[in-house]
Amino acid sequence: MKIFLVLTIVLLTQFTVTGQANQRFTSFEEALKEPEKVKWLDLVCADIPRITQHIDKLTKLESLYLTGCELDELPEGIGQILSLGLLNVQDNNLKSLSTELKHLKQLTVANLRNNNFDELPKVLLTLQNLREVDFSGNKQLNLVKTLNSLSKVQRLDFLYLNGLNITTIPWKIEELKLLEELHLSDNPNLDLVDAFSSLSKVPNLKILVLSDNQITSIPSEITLLKQLNGLVLDNNPNIEIDTLNELLKQVSNLKVLLLRKNKLTKLPENLDGLSNLAVLELSKNSFSESEQSRIKTLLPNTNVVF
Repeated sequence: MKIFLVLTIVLLTQFTVTGQANQRFTSFEEALKEPEKVKWLDLVCADIPRITQHIDKLTKLESLYLTGCELDELPEGIGQILSLGLLNVQDNNLKSLSTELKHLKQLTVANLRNNNFDELPKVLLTLQNLREVDFSGNKQLNLVKTLNSLSKVQRLDFLYLNGLNITTIPWKIEELKLLEELHLSDNPNLDLVDAFSSLSKVPNLKILVLSDNQITSIPSEITLLKQLNGLVLDNNPNIEIDTLNELLKQVSNLKVLLLRKNKLTKLPENLDGLSNLAVLELSKNSFSESEQSRIKTLLPNTNVVF
């Protein structure tokens, strides 16, 4: 659920990792043997109809995964899991969420990826601890309506909008005052001039992810993102590194840059634009040993990862 880079996690921000360190149970037969120990339940599709009957026995449950089961609606009973912090319902056919979820006062993460939502389910507005929402792959999503609703989610700081064919960022984004991490990957038609201008008004934005966007040229408006600490540009193999290097001289707070899987063989002769970085991630490229050595010599204060 969280951004996949340990270095970024350590250096830049605090992440909620609900249930990931606990044993994963995949069936009620397994879970009901020691229900008091079950914190992470990742149900096989065949077991989902049994939720209404058994879920009240799992009083310590923190993470619930109901994924890839072609669900049109969630089974009754989920609202009884008062300890639930993470709900993952990705890869289904959901268009709405039941009002019974209003009882999930501890919920911090809602993964709604790859469903049929056209806007934020209203019940989520009642959850004061909600911090992370993933809308990636919801092709019918009305972004203006969704951002308008998300502006009322008081603690939202992580937002995933991957694969939505976004072209421009509605001005409502600036009302997400606590937003720290935004994922906009797999939106190849995104107007970066417009995006950087809009995102410059999001005061707490620390991490921006723009992977798989077929980016070639980075516009000068990136220099407006004075608040940015981490930038992810993975798998944009035609990106102009020289231009990026020059422009990043003016993004002084940037500390982590990811350029993985970009078919890079060489970086610019002068790396002044990267000299303030704490971490430069260049893995899954094609640098020679001599080029790796040159880069590390030019960036002595940067942890360069190949």
